Amino acid sequence: MIIRKIAQKTGKYTLFLICLLIALILFPVVEDHTIGNICLNAWCLITMAALAISLQDDQRNFKRTFYTGGFVFLLIFIALIGQVFAWNSNLIYHLMLPACIAFIAYIIWVILASIFRTSHMGADQLSGAIVAYILIGIAWALLYSFIELLCPNSFSFVTDGDLHAKGSALFYYSFVTLTTLGYGDILPTSEFARMVAYLEAVTGVMYTAILVAGLVGHIGSHKKEGN
Repeated sequence: MIIRKIAQKTGKYTLFLICLLIALILFPVVEDHTIGNICLNAWCLITMAALAISLQDDQRNFKRTFYTGGFVFLLIFIALIGQVFAWNSNLIYHLMLPACIAFIAYIIWVILASIFRTSHMGADQLSGAIVAYILIGIAWALLYSFIELLCPNSFSFVTDGDLHAKGSALFYYSFVTLTTLGYGDILPTSEFARMVAYLEAVTGVMYTAILVAGLVGHIGSHKKEGN
């Protein structure tokens, strides 16, 4: 299998990181085009395949990821079909968004648990930590979109649009909040949205601090073993 061979050369988490970075770069370029969305969703399928490869050593996690990931991708595909034929997709979004959030949260837990169990912090484990950080931003973006779906006008936007357009803006807002940049062009207006926003900012700061502490600890223990 081609993906498995690439994963063996680059590292399982490194391959997943490359797929995620390509998706992040393509997202703002193709989001306004139907064909672009189809290609992006196809790339998401490849990314999920890379994820499955990265978890194949753990059969239990592999099976859970395979089945839940397949269900999530099916929901994404149905939402895409609804977008192509201009159907009312609110119902599918009510199912898809929480399912995606739960799936990504599980993947983050699996990756971090795998990293902290290892006795050696190499380049691939560092890639896994970066992947988890990116997935946190994506999960929060989906959570913001779900909040806006349930309670419209929970966020103030520069320009109004449908849920798809707002979701794109909230995707950007999530990473701005996660990195504590805080440009201020998008603001949470409801109390619940504000609470979720500052929790993401705290998570971003704490994650970075824990990651640095973990790296320092691994490097220190490796030096002691070498001596």
